[in-house]
Amino acid sequence: MDPISLFMAATAAFNTVKKLVEAGREVEDVLGQIGVWMGKVSELQAADNKKPGLFQRIGNGKSVEQEAMEQLQRREAVRKQHLEMMSMVKLRYGPQAFEDLMNMQRQIKLKREREIIHQQQRRRDMVGYAFAAVIVGLAVWALWGMIALAIDWKLNGVR
Repeated sequence: MDPISLFMAATAAFNTVKKLVEAGREVEDVLGQIGVWMGKVSELQAADNKKPGLFQRIGNGKSVEQEAMEQLQRREAVRKQHLEMMSMVKLRYGPQAFEDLMNMQRQIKLKREREIIHQQQRRRDMVGYAFAAVIVGLAVWALWGMIALAIDWKLNGVR
């Protein structure tokens, strides 16, 4: 998704959280919607930091200044939403609830980063094993060919 659509989705999730808190909804409903908002914000940050594809136009036809202003506007809006959400949750559920949520978010992020690193290492290992298997297969094939040639020469004489 493009950053504008992600920003609109994050804003919609934020507005839903705001309405749920104002209506006095249960913690589970509100925290679930906060999770949706955080997911959209995370996707938005990833989209802002995403490298363009090989054949994709760099900057999507926007000037550097325009792109920078759009990113600044989105970042500031998300920051304000985050502060407002933090104060809503703290007022409604106590100061510890939001801190617990942020700690869990940090732990999950670290766990995923470790899993990504581990997965990348396993992929490199698999490529290395496949390459080694091909080399060993070629070596066995070449050795078999030389042995077969030597046996043929032994039986038929060298020509």
